[in-house]
Amino acid sequence: MDYTNEQLARIWLQAAPMGAWSRLDQLQQLHGGPLALWDQFSPAFYDLLGESAFSLLADLKRSRCREVLQAMDQLSARAIFFGDHDYPLGLAAIEDAPDVLFIRGQLPPPHAPAIAIVGARRSSRYGTQQARRIARELAEKGVTIVSGLARGIDSAAHLGALEAGGKTIAVLGCGLSVSYPPENKALAQQIVDGGGAIITELAPSAPPLAHHFPVRNRIISGLSDGVLLIEAQERSGTHSTINHALDQGREVFALPGNVDAPGSELPLKLLKEGAAICTCGQDILSFMEWEAKRPEQASFLLSDEDMEDPVLRALAIEEKTLDELLQETGMPVEELTPHLTLLELSGQIERRPGRAFARIKP
Repeated sequence: MDYTNEQLARIWLQAAPMGAWSRLDQLQQLHGGPLALWDQFSPAFYDLLGESAFSLLADLKRSRCREVLQAMDQLSARAIFFGDHDYPLGLAAIEDAPDVLFIRGQLPPPHAPAIAIVGARRSSRYGTQQARRIARELAEKGVTIVSGLARGIDSAAHLGALEAGGKTIAVLGCGLSVSYPPENKALAQQIVDGGGAIITELAPSAPPLAHHFPVRNRIISGLSDGVLLIEAQERSGTHSTINHALDQGREVFALPGNVDAPGSELPLKLLKEGAAICTCGQDILSFMEWEAKRPEQASFLLSDEDMEDPVLRALAIEEKTLDELLQETGMPVEELTPHLTLLELSGQIERRPGRAFARIKP
């Protein structure tokens, strides 16, 4: 893809280390914008920018950003610029919108509803299952799911959207050429193949540095009409996404969890402070007035056939240990143990720590 000299200068500045962005903004204001700064770039800027940023920008200018453009071509990626007709409308409205976005895949059409689903990287089975289910329910109704491609809740949200045949956007804290976390490389490709997008404001080779992620979180919330929090401790980095959402005037939702679970700290705190409760996709659809009809949802309510099974009946409300199941079902251990194995193999229950078993929501 060909870029104008002005656009090339903007890509050049965006490719600088994040720590130099504020100083480069000051220089743009002093010198009259990206292209003027490109034309006037000289060793006089060395002291202000520091060795690392100055050297990188000098090399990129010398090659006319060849490394960045080649990496984008290899990834079938493109850059879109603040002010372009295809720049996301919601993101353009935030105070510190990125000047350049590097994108693989396709963005949803303007005004398409979008919800961010975020939470802990070390999520529980409960959190992972709920994130996947709610993302699936929303995607079935045409809602785009936005998240950060991290382990845990983020991955579950993307997968839920894909399972519904819906669209999802992953916002990275690194460049498009970097697979982070490594195990989500295939998931990233699934997102693109499914008609969604991978987005970052960082140049293709930018590494996943710790300070990148709190900054990228403003993009996750900025692309969304609301943010759903599923599991996070109060001092979690996920808190920054919620703060960005509140600053940007986005709706905040939270999924309740066990009151004594570490991952329930931040959701319960937000619910006390007025966040909207979310237990299913319909809660968000109704709150946002996107859909009057309740989607088909799986339920923990037992069918008549299930009610005949003593184990499923015992697990209808909550998980039980083997000892509790022996007592509640009245089955001898030599009969109960193989029956549990059959239910597990059929996908109706799952084994949990502490010799416990729980139903799997269909």
